Amino acid sequence: MPELIEWPCDVPECHQLVVRSGAICDYCYEVRCSDHDTSQQHPCHLISDQESRRPKKRDIRLRYLSGLIEQLRLHSPTILEQASELNSNKKCTLTIPENADQLLDSGLLAGFNVHFMIEFEDGIKWLLRVRQDQGHPLPLQIRKANIESEVATLNTLKAGGIPVPAAFLHVPPEHEVERVQQEIPFDYFFYEFLPGETWHIPKHPFFSVTLSDEKLVKLVEGYAQVQIKLSQLQLSVSQIGCLKYTDSGELSVGPIIARGCFQTPKPPYLLGPFNIMKDRYLAHIDAALQYIARGAICEWDSVDAYLWHLELRELVSNSKVLGRTLSRVYIKHDDEKGDHLMWNEKEEVVGVLDWEWAHVTSKEEAFSSPYIFYDMIDYIRGDNQLTKEEIMLIDCYDRYNRPDLAECVKNGRLYQRLSSIGHYDKAYSKKGFREPFEPIPISDFHPPAQDVDWRVYSIKRYQNHKGLVETMKKFGVTLEKAEEDARDWHARND
Repeated sequence: MPELIEWPCDVPECHQLVVRSGAICDYCYEVRCSDHDTSQQHPCHLISDQESRRPKKRDIRLRYLSGLIEQLRLHSPTILEQASELNSNKKCTLTIPENADQLLDSGLLAGFNVHFMIEFEDGIKWLLRVRQDQGHPLPLQIRKANIESEVATLNTLKAGGIPVPAAFLHVPPEHEVERVQQEIPFDYFFYEFLPGETWHIPKHPFFSVTLSDEKLVKLVEGYAQVQIKLSQLQLSVSQIGCLKYTDSGELSVGPIIARGCFQTPKPPYLLGPFNIMKDRYLAHIDAALQYIARGAICEWDSVDAYLWHLELRELVSNSKVLGRTLSRVYIKHDDEKGDHLMWNEKEEVVGVLDWEWAHVTSKEEAFSSPYIFYDMIDYIRGDNQLTKEEIMLIDCYDRYNRPDLAECVKNGRLYQRLSSIGHYDKAYSKKGFREPFEPIPISDFHPPAQDVDWRVYSIKRYQNHKGLVETMKKFGVTLEKAEEDARDWHARND
């Protein structure tokens, strides 16, 4: 869920607001401001080794899930009444685990959501899909937009013949909305239960997915078949953003709901919708710059991160490809780890799960390959050559007579590189991000190869940017110090 908002510090009588990635502690589920996030004030910092962290993390998770189970028991009559009303008033039952350990072992618990089985008197099964919030609910307007978008996306896909569960959202009468929201302290909707199994797709950050050759072929083939079906879906919208329904029930496009920094820390929080890709990426970059300046993201390398985003901004601003008008948009799944596909015993794809954060976008981005097919050590080093998995995917599209989708894979690096907005990592070679923009129509754009020289070059290039000046001052970086570091580096390495 989007979490880079202003969270109040959980220490009593402290009124400071916290904006940073991981603001909610994984070991106590509390938010601490900088004054109270010390080892004296926040004992979790004293947990020094992984062996001690693991049980501590499990304990707080069990405590949270136990509380969720109790709330579910308390509100199950209302939830069952809603499910019945949404399914022709058929009677139903809700399976609630006895305890959190049982829930952990159920296979119905995921990273951001937890599921509970509902069975109707005619044998039809649904799942209650509940958002997890670590005891810190997001502002209502984010939560509401997030739930409504996933429901709209699922039902649009279902109507278009994509193997996804139909989704159902209970909407109370207008005069009861506030009461119901206060009464049930978690966010949820219902969707059909799909039989099938997901595959565990092991993926080391440096290497290909760890699957046998036979299974990799089936994964690529199954993925390609789903993408082809998505490409055939005709949508009545043309903007970039997340799907939603209007009050009259028509499909429309709202802001993008994403993880990371594609938002603002204050209301209205969400950005978009957008008409062209350039505007979408510039908004994302500008949001990242604001968060970097606050020390909320990229805090270990803030000035370099700021400079890198300024360079990206210049490249995006001058891109003709990203400035094109879109005549059609496509739904893109935003969490393609491979385990979003469900398979039957014949190893055929029978379902596609986890459409939270899905959005509509350009054809070129929607059908670029997923990160499990390209994010490897060569990509980190700046190599934009197609991988073995991508060549397999292209071959699939060619066999199905879809050269247009094959072209999207061949030219997908631009969008894959831009997916790193907000995630600066100096281990990733900068030339790999520039290459997809070539030919670059900026006559004086000649960044040096070495990072120490690039830092000096970029500080000079963007020296009049107010945000950069303020960020350098905040983090104690000067042009003179950057030049000195460059001289020292060359003295040691030339």
